[in-house]
Amino acid sequence: MQRVSQTGLGVALALMACAGCSTAPEPLAFQNKVFYQYDELAGQLSQFERRYPQLDHAEEPPNPQYIGVCVFDGGACFPRPKNWLVRRAGLEPERRFIEYVSPAEYIFSIYERVESPQDPWREVLARYEEDQAALGAKIIGGRVPIATWNAQGRGYVLRRTVPGTKGPYENVSHEFLARSSMRIALVQIVHQTPNIEPVTGELLRVVNRFELY
Repeated sequence: MQRVSQTGLGVALALMACAGCSTAPEPLAFQNKVFYQYDELAGQLSQFERRYPQLDHAEEPPNPQYIGVCVFDGGACFPRPKNWLVRRAGLEPERRFIEYVSPAEYIFSIYERVESPQDPWREVLARYEEDQAALGAKIIGGRVPIATWNAQGRGYVLRRTVPGTKGPYENVSHEFLARSSMRIALVQIVHQTPNIEPVTGELLRVVNRFELY
C-alpha cells in the first residue's frame, strides 16, 4: 500500500501554492455571494455519501474532527472535516461529482474522470490539460508528483475566469489527478486566495488518507 509522509505532501502542496502566488492575481471568487450560498443539498448527505468509520479522527486543534466517508459507490473514500457541507453533487454514471464547502472558506470537490488507469501518465495528463484549455483555464503550475494513501497523483494550479452576477471574476484552483489501478479522479480545491497555506494543515489528512478504488 502506497502512502506519503505529511512532510512530503506538505512540500508538494506548498509548491502548488507558491506557483499560484507567483503569477496569479488576487481572485474575486469570495466577493461573489453565490460562492457562499449553500443549496438544498446541504446536510442531506445520505444520497451521496456512506460512512467509513475506520477513517474517523478526533479533533486535534487547530484541526477539526474528521469523519470517514465514501462517495461514488465506494470508489473514493477519505476523512473529511465534520463541518463540511455538501454544496452540489451529481450521480449520473461516468459524470459523478461531489462538492463540499468549508467554513474555512474553500471548496473541495471530487470529479469522476472517464479514463483508463492503464494509460500512461503522459496521455492522461495531456487529455486533462486539453480539457482545461477548452474550458478557458490557464495552467500556471503543473505535473507536481504527489501520492495519497493508495493512489499516485499529479498536482496543478489553474486560473479561471468565472461568470458572475456582477460580471466575470477570476479564481485560482489547486487540483490533482489521483490514479489507482481501478480509476482516475480529479480533486479540486478553490480557496479565497491563491495561497492555500492557511488551510494546508486541515487538508493534509484528507489528501494523505484519500483512497481510490
